[in-house]
Amino acid sequence: MANGVFPFSQTVVDIIAQGNFMAVYACQLDFPDGMVFAHTGTGDLVIDGVTYQGVGSFGAVGQSQESSNSGSPMSVELTLNGLDRQIITETSLKGCRGRNGKLMFVVFDQEGTYAADILFSGRMDAAKFSYAGNGEEGNSITVPLIDRMAEWNRTGTERWTDENHRARRQDDRFFFAIAQISDWPIYWGASKDAPKFTYEK
Repeated sequence: MANGVFPFSQTVVDIIAQGNFMAVYACQLDFPDGMVFAHTGTGDLVIDGVTYQGVGSFGAVGQSQESSNSGSPMSVELTLNGLDRQIITETSLKGCRGRNGKLMFVVFDQEGTYAADILFSGRMDAAKFSYAGNGEEGNSITVPLIDRMAEWNRTGTERWTDENHRARRQDDRFFFAIAQISDWPIYWGASKDAPKFTYEK
């Protein structure tokens, strides 16, 4: 982590210090068809009442990317391989960009006691697809998780104009006066009145 910040809570450190523990990554991904709860181990794990399904060696968590001065967005990639072509096609059509995602680090001791820390919480970016046919790795999907700073750095497609707003909400004229107000003369400290405002339907 940047700036020397230790990423783990004391409860996680205590379980690790015992020596006999199991560690997995768990993720929550809000896809259009519903939430996906998965972990890098095998079998089902119940964390805070939510069941996470194990993907084992079919899942991978990439290395987190962040500059040393925290001046750039942080991101991490989650990959799932061995998928059917139909699953990849449906994900490609419906998309996942802008939807919520979360990555956690979870440790369990021998008695089943667990502790979980959120390593990353942000939004999913455009998924990347790899088609390997019947190869050893198979078809795969890689979903980048990005933090809010990446969204701040990205050029937006929305404009605060009447035309752009009505393209999204046809009957809403909230920005109807923007064009007139932007060029509106203001006579500070003078008795002269500004031109009469005209409501354009």
